[in-house]
Amino acid sequence: MADISREELEKMIEKAKREQQAMLDRMTPEEREAAELRAKKLIEEDNARMQKLIDDAAAMSAASAPKEKKAPGFCPNCGAPADSGKFCSFCGSPLTTADNS
Repeated sequence: MADISREELEKMIEKAKREQQAMLDRMTPEEREAAELRAKKLIEEDNARMQKLIDDAAAMSAASAPKEKKAPGFCPNCGAPADSGKFCSFCGSPLTTADNS
C-alpha cells in the first residue's frame, strides 16, 4: 500500500462515512432492520470464533506448561513427615514422587 498521510487517511474515512450514511438513508426501515440483524449475527459469529481461539490458546498453553511436581507427604523410607526439600530431613533419603523417580 502506498504511503498515505494522516490528512489523506482522515479524508478517506470521512468520505466512507458519508457514503455509508447515504446508503443507510436510501434503505427502507425493513431493509435497515434486516441489515442490522445480519450485522449482529456476523458480530456474534466473530466473537464466538475469537473466544474459541482464546480458549484453544489457553488449553495449548496449559498443556505445554511444565507440570508442578509435588513433594510426597511422607518420606518413602522412614515415614517421617516430608518438608519441601529433595531429601528427608530425618533420614536423608531422596523424596521422590511417582512422576520424577
